[in-house]
Amino acid sequence: MVISKAAIRRPVTVVMAFIAVAMIGAFSAFRLPIEQFPEMEIPYVGVSIPYNGTSAQEIERNVTRPVEEILSTMTGVERMFSFTRPGQVFFNLSLHSDSDVNGKGIEAKDLVEGIRHRLPDDVRRIQLRQQDPNDEPLMNMLIVAPNLKQDEAWDLLDVNVRSELERIQGVNSVNLYGIVQNQVRVVMQSDRVASYGLDYIDIRRRLQQSNFYVSAGKVEGISSPREMLVRPIGQYESVDAIGQLPLNDRGLVLADVAEIRLEPDQDNDRRLVNGERSLGVSVFKKPEENLVEVSQRIDEVMTRIQDDDVLEGATFFPLDSQADTVLKSLNDLRDSGLLGGLLSVIVLFLYLRQVNMSLLIAATVPLSLCATLGVMYFMGLTLNILSVVGLMLAIGLLVDNSVVASEAIAFRRREDGVSPREAADRGISDVGLAITAGTLTTVIVFVPAFMTDVQQVAIVQQNIAIPLCTSLIASLLVAQTLVPAVMARMPVPKEVRRQPIIDFIGSYYSVAVRFTLRHRLLSLLAAIGIGYSGYWAYQQVPLDMNPEQESPRATLSYYIRGSMNIEYMEEFVRQVDGYLLDNKERFEIENVFTSYDTDRGRTTINFIEDGTLSPRVIEQMIMEDLPERPNIFLRFSTRSRGFGGMSGGRGRWGGSGLSMRLMGDSTEQLIEIGDELVALLENNESLTNIQHDGESSRSELQLVLKPEQAGQLGVTAAMISQTLAIALGETSMRRGYVENGRETEIYLELDGRDEINLDAVRNLPVFLPDGGTLPVEAVATLKFDSATRVVRRENRETSINLSFATAEGPPQAASEIVEQTMANYQLPPGYSWELGGGFSLDNEMFVEMALSGLLAILLIYMLMAALFESVLFPTTVIVAIGFSVVGALWSLLLTGTTITMMALIGMLLLAGIVVNNAIVLLNRIIQLRNEGQDRESAIVNSGIHRMRPILMTVCTTFFAMLPLAVGDVSVGGNGPAYFPMARALIGGLAFSSVITLLILPLIYVLFDDLRESTSGFWRTTWRRAFPVSS
Repeated sequence: MVISKAAIRRPVTVVMAFIAVAMIGAFSAFRLPIEQFPEMEIPYVGVSIPYNGTSAQEIERNVTRPVEEILSTMTGVERMFSFTRPGQVFFNLSLHSDSDVNGKGIEAKDLVEGIRHRLPDDVRRIQLRQQDPNDEPLMNMLIVAPNLKQDEAWDLLDVNVRSELERIQGVNSVNLYGIVQNQVRVVMQSDRVASYGLDYIDIRRRLQQSNFYVSAGKVEGISSPREMLVRPIGQYESVDAIGQLPLNDRGLVLADVAEIRLEPDQDNDRRLVNGERSLGVSVFKKPEENLVEVSQRIDEVMTRIQDDDVLEGATFFPLDSQADTVLKSLNDLRDSGLLGGLLSVIVLFLYLRQVNMSLLIAATVPLSLCATLGVMYFMGLTLNILSVVGLMLAIGLLVDNSVVASEAIAFRRREDGVSPREAADRGISDVGLAITAGTLTTVIVFVPAFMTDVQQVAIVQQNIAIPLCTSLIASLLVAQTLVPAVMARMPVPKEVRRQPIIDFIGSYYSVAVRFTLRHRLLSLLAAIGIGYSGYWAYQQVPLDMNPEQESPRATLSYYIRGSMNIEYMEEFVRQVDGYLLDNKERFEIENVFTSYDTDRGRTTINFIEDGTLSPRVIEQMIMEDLPERPNIFLRFSTRSRGFGGMSGGRGRWGGSGLSMRLMGDSTEQLIEIGDELVALLENNESLTNIQHDGESSRSELQLVLKPEQAGQLGVTAAMISQTLAIALGETSMRRGYVENGRETEIYLELDGRDEINLDAVRNLPVFLPDGGTLPVEAVATLKFDSATRVVRRENRETSINLSFATAEGPPQAASEIVEQTMANYQLPPGYSWELGGGFSLDNEMFVEMALSGLLAILLIYMLMAALFESVLFPTTVIVAIGFSVVGALWSLLLTGTTITMMALIGMLLLAGIVVNNAIVLLNRIIQLRNEGQDRESAIVNSGIHRMRPILMTVCTTFFAMLPLAVGDVSVGGNGPAYFPMARALIGGLAFSSVITLLILPLIYVLFDDLRESTSGFWRTTWRRAFPVSS
């Protein structure tokens, strides 16, 4: 080959080129960004519409449904979700994977703006939201500070923690949670306000107008060319200044009719660590920053903060950290890769028993990896848990080309009268086409990954494919340049070292292959039986594309029915935490973290490392004696499925939880149905963690305007709402008061707010436009009634989701249980149900992977047919792929491994790998036949000649994958396990190697006979049709 001839002539150039490659790789290794997952554009558009002071039902009727109607006209939308809460509605649009997200976002906002005339007049803002992977915090931590006073916590942590962390390079923002902020309360004395004839709404207006900060333009100097900015400022600079707000022209000020207090806000967002009150800190990084480097800087600053005397006695508990998860996952992969690489080198040395030859072949690995790191750096890629998998898989495959090339050269060197340079040239010429075809077939199996519409499949395969394929191409260059250049100058060994094991296997192989060829019918029936056994094995192996992931953590969720006050909630939360902490050793608990408010709660339980019990078993033990309280239900959240996805819906990596969806008109009716179905499904032990996401009604004060009386007096619902908001202390000023650069909210309220009852609200004064007042009950009817807390809709249908997990078995078993339960359950008229997206996603992924495999096989066939200019040759090779799948299925069955997406990726990779040995073997058969050997001798001799390189490549790949096959390393630390992929690769490769050496010659002979008989038939037919005259 041209490139090998040039490399043999110019060895210094080759060496310098690879030294440069090594330097670029070393440079790139320290500069490649490290991330948990690869960056991706999430096909999602969000629209948020605030509508303060309104119930969920009112928003659904006046905002949600009109907006859904117009958004449904958009093209490229797979599903539309809406979440309506009091004062807010969110719309989430799930788009096709090839959609222009930015363009669709602009289109969605324009459509909603176009129907603004159909929305209530006081809907002011329509906000566009884009989902960003960096929205997830880089690090969460909790702080227990028993010596820190509640009213001082915000100021101290804001200055000593948040400000310090936000100064770190790469940190975007820092949020504080569970900390009570101070606020200014302007408490009006109703009797004084009435005695002075003042208006609540007028006082509110004066408060807002006197507190502003705007730009009034610029003034150009007359006597000088300078421009001066005019910026009027009317901000409150102290609490006393607020009290001096004038209310009339007679010197009356706000302090005369109101008490101005600086006091902590309501403490409704609380956190506990092991039963002690705590504060939360979340740190977010900038999108372009290196995750690990930023995390290391944060750790350094946090160490300094903890040593500060201001926070003496405080204990910091890291809750979770992306960097720790990524580093653990990457380190596990690195260790598995290094161990696999070391085992591969040992195998090489045991086969070759030559240090210089073993080192030459082993050098293929670091050189190819350096070239790959350089390519990744210049392509702007990152080191993440998927790209590292591609690099690790490559370790076991990179030596294959060099092994075949070196063996071919060594075979030529043993010929009499052939110089080392001639041997190097002839050896590469013998196998050049074969190793090129073998490499390209492995690369081409990932081409369908760039054509799929299923984003989960595409992202995983593409990020594994780029580093893997790049390194394989680099190894091909090493095999065709460095290997012949070095071996052309290596001394010829004085004697050929015998390989007793290889010779022993070779002698029996000769007998076995001759028996196979001479008893073709029996051998063919045996091959068919082996193929059918693969189908039988497939039926026995469970299929779960996105299995639930075991992690040393469990989440216990609180589901509230009705309205709870914070003290009632805290009492029960502490009872549950006490139960967990009292049984800490029994449940193998390390820490307990709880966050809660009046509507919901969540307890995160971290288990000790290397515990004797699985998290699933511990969850069952905890539920046995868990404390109970009326209207509060405790359920363990379903675990993530797939690539770190969210339960119950499609998460970032498509890990949809198993669920069913209930649809109907009334949210309250759906919640009742959901409660009944939860009770029914809990009777089946095969399902666990059964729960639904419906949030029950809560008590709400409803106002119904009396249209006739209100119309005559000029009173509107907005005027009454403003009066009620002030009375109940829910009116905040647009701007707060600023002190030392920090803004504090200002709230306006009436005295006695905490003791106000329905009668007092009815008698609140409503100020008339023409002067005077009337009680609220004169123009409106007030009553307490239940109101829906949240309305969930999907594709314009009101719905709730009921989620669950399987105690054991594949998702199909859960779907059968649900279908059987619903067949015996009578839904009310107008209500329906369907299985959730988790089931359909599994089917989509399986079908997509199967189609990718078939397309890959077709592409392999077309590539080989083009390279070898033959239709028969690639047909024979393709048979090896089928038998490799049989081996993979038996490997999964014997090891008790489920067929997952990772297992199918292993089988897809097998399609490209196993043909390499088949190509090398059949290419040698054709060469020997062209040299004059008969067919049987060519088959036997080619098998003996190629046995050692075939066994070497199989063994190096086997031992490279072995650490992954027996370990528990998973994607991202808590994602899918890698061992199904490794076990599929090992089983399929080992099994196909035997098939390649025995069954493949049989298939070749059968096809060759078919070709000869077909050619003979057509020749005879031609002669008879067109006889040649003598």
